[in-house]
Amino acid sequence: MTTAALLEASLNTDSLQSRLANWARLPVRPDVEAMLQPADEWMISAATASLLKEMVERLAPMSILEFGAGRSSLILGDALATTRGGKLTSIEHQPQYARASWERLSQYPGIDAHMITARLGLELTRHGLLHSYTDVAQPLAKRAPYDFVFVDAPPGHLGRDTALLVAAPYLSPGALIVLDDARRQSEKTTVSRWERVLPITRVFESDGIGRGVTVLKLGRTATPAFSLRNFLGTLHDRWLERRHGAPMP
Repeated sequence: MTTAALLEASLNTDSLQSRLANWARLPVRPDVEAMLQPADEWMISAATASLLKEMVERLAPMSILEFGAGRSSLILGDALATTRGGKLTSIEHQPQYARASWERLSQYPGIDAHMITARLGLELTRHGLLHSYTDVAQPLAKRAPYDFVFVDAPPGHLGRDTALLVAAPYLSPGALIVLDDARRQSEKTTVSRWERVLPITRVFESDGIGRGVTVLKLGRTATPAFSLRNFLGTLHDRWLERRHGAPMP
């Protein structure tokens, strides 16, 4: 049975939504707290990190894609190591801030960890005027497919539409996508835009976990469709940025 089939079978055994709700109610794990020390302003929240670790350990994905490397990389790598190992691929435009966490990843045998350093710039794409990662398609394809995605970048004020739009063609059917900072209006807009162009379903949402978490499930591997509404929405986003003289908060 393939990795994707194993994950799909696991999710069909029980209600994924109920399982996620139960895991979200668990107290923050001491091992997670330890990995988050010393604290800094950019790191993932303890509650979100604890939920991520539960998900990876219990669902056992074999190939994780992460947007925004850092302390979350350590959480994901540690969780992979406690199951059966696997791949961790992170896309990051400021690798200097993730270096310490990534050095600690080397202590885990059986983890194939690779960081893709990518420039982040404003680009006109078929999906709109987006703050996009450049030249990531080829390195993403080399390590595909991915059955679990954690989206914690680009920085929220730039918009996170680009993450799943870039990743979608390289995901396994049934892949899970976890979006951090999901209680912010910009992230809520991003989810709505993804739903218009991809076969995804919301399976869990909570504004009370960290800065909010939304979990989505991909129905099938797909190239994102074109949405005029999304395209025009990104132009409006960029107009607001220009009007206010800085990216939207």
